[in-house]
Amino acid sequence: MELKDVILSTLAEMEDIKPDINNQKSIDDFQLVIKQEIKPEVKQEIEPEIEEEQVICNEMLFLTSIRERLLVLFEGFQAPNNTNIEAKVDMTLNFLEYVLVTIDSRIDELERGSRK
Repeated sequence: MELKDVILSTLAEMEDIKPDINNQKSIDDFQLVIKQEIKPEVKQEIEPEIEEEQVICNEMLFLTSIRERLLVLFEGFQAPNNTNIEAKVDMTLNFLEYVLVTIDSRIDELERGSRK
């Protein structure tokens, strides 16, 4: 093979590769555009899920704390040294007032959060 044939063969191969390179560049550009279009949509979908998970977690903590306090109240009822009925009723009323205030404040927080 002569040098001229080798050069022509190489140029022909380069011409064949050039469209592949241009196609790859256009594919890369297309993928970049798609990623840029999808990214905000995905972010918008993820943010409400995260907020919802946070609200659920907060509610679980709130309900768990009320549950623990109710258990303490029941333990107080079962205490053998506290046979005074009036003391038990007062303790129950105070606790129920406290729980009611706590629930009201929690509802207010949730209403303010839903308005934002």
